[in-house]
Amino acid sequence: MPGSSSLPWFVFSLTLAPELVRERLQGASVPELPTGELAEALDVGLVYDVPSADWGGRVARLVEAPGQRVMGLLRTVPSPAWGPVARLEALLGGATGERPVRVRTASGAVRAARAFSPAEPRNPPPGPVSVAFLVALAQAAEHAGLPSHYVERLQAEAHLVRTVQRAQADRVR
Repeated sequence: MPGSSSLPWFVFSLTLAPELVRERLQGASVPELPTGELAEALDVGLVYDVPSADWGGRVARLVEAPGQRVMGLLRTVPSPAWGPVARLEALLGGATGERPVRVRTASGAVRAARAFSPAEPRNPPPGPVSVAFLVALAQAAEHAGLPSHYVERLQAEAHLVRTVQRAQADRVR
């Protein structure tokens, strides 16, 4: 991608809402993020299997998933800002890898873009999904103006995981 004046970035995670990022990373330098266009990544899904000590559990990564879609924003990032954006993604959720995705915009156009995602973990220890991450993801999606059905699904996932984890904890007592 060198030589490009701008790069298409598909955002599906916490960087959907820069104001929430600034809140979470109090005091850290957060680059100015461009406004995005509503879009969906095609033939991918989210899997919560990446352990994160910062989030107290597992966080999401993008995986190949024919027929599935992940909602987000398509942002155009000036080439000089790509490095700071990459560092921000790594800091927030361990998204240290870039991967190509095909996205469909609200206008119906299909475009190639790049997304940041954590790498597939090798032999991850067992552990819970991070409820805090799920809640933050749902809040970011809501702040970004993603469709209400998608936000509600994320909120329901957070509620379900929290309920199951509490029931498991109560059973152990």
